[in-house]
Amino acid sequence: MIKQLENEIRDLKRKLAEIQKEQAVLRLQPCRGDSEIKGKDAKFNELDRRAKVINEAIQGMTRKRQLLISESNIRGNNESPSSKNSS
Repeated sequence: MIKQLENEIRDLKRKLAEIQKEQAVLRLQPCRGDSEIKGKDAKFNELDRRAKVINEAIQGMTRKRQLLISESNIRGNNESPSSKNSS
């Protein structure tokens, strides 16, 4: 489960990097006129929205991953003393 979350986080980070590249390219494109500026602003807003959604997903998955890791550590620590007692 942890490995699957790590893979999903890595994939989302790749998507986020692609969005950031798109934003950088868009920033460098010249605009002629109000309609092009409005179109560019709309594209920026869409890219920002997508980046925000991806960041929130990454944060949620990271929290879940950390929780799973801490739970497995707690279970591992709780099982160790009982296994020593049975020896």
